[in-house]
Amino acid sequence: MQKHNLPQLIEFDEKKFLPKVIFNQPGFRLVLLNVRAGQSVPDHSTSDRVAVYAISGHITFYENQRPADLRPGEMLTIAGGVPHRLEAHEDSSLLVIRAGEAAPTGEELDLRQVPRSQRHPLVFAKFDALSVGDSFLLVNDHDPVPLNRQMESQRPGQLAWEYITRGPEFFRIRVRRTAPLTALEASPAAPSTNIVGNRPA
Repeated sequence: MQKHNLPQLIEFDEKKFLPKVIFNQPGFRLVLLNVRAGQSVPDHSTSDRVAVYAISGHITFYENQRPADLRPGEMLTIAGGVPHRLEAHEDSSLLVIRAGEAAPTGEELDLRQVPRSQRHPLVFAKFDALSVGDSFLLVNDHDPVPLNRQMESQRPGQLAWEYITRGPEFFRIRVRRTAPLTALEASPAAPSTNIVGNRPA
């Protein structure tokens, strides 16, 4: 059992909308989304059905270009794969629920044979190519705590980091995009070096 006090989790960022991941498991994700008046979430889509419940405020939600106002106590759902966005008219807090099939385990990025100098740029390139709600499974030969800190610093509020296997011989981590890349953040290019036969430093 997990209990959360939602009013204590509500806070706003003056520069951008603020998502807080409350629960994140394959097949189900719950996010508290806080949006200041005048802020917006740009057009995006997810592969699974999404439900949006308004806790406070007033937003306009757009499915493709079709608008729908959402006020406290109201809820809407949108099918997977449909582009959508929202604009906040007041400071607003929303519960965003994504439910679907369990995330596939075949989408792996195995870093164990990648030279250490190329690992972080490769992960950033993979992550920056994700759509909101999509993920990949990161496999490494040690706990990549420095990578996690770097991603949280350079992509704040955009990712969920969930350990599937935590050592001792290898680590498997589900890395999921929870918010879109902003225009101010450069997406590094994936290394093009042929890594066949190379061993980690």
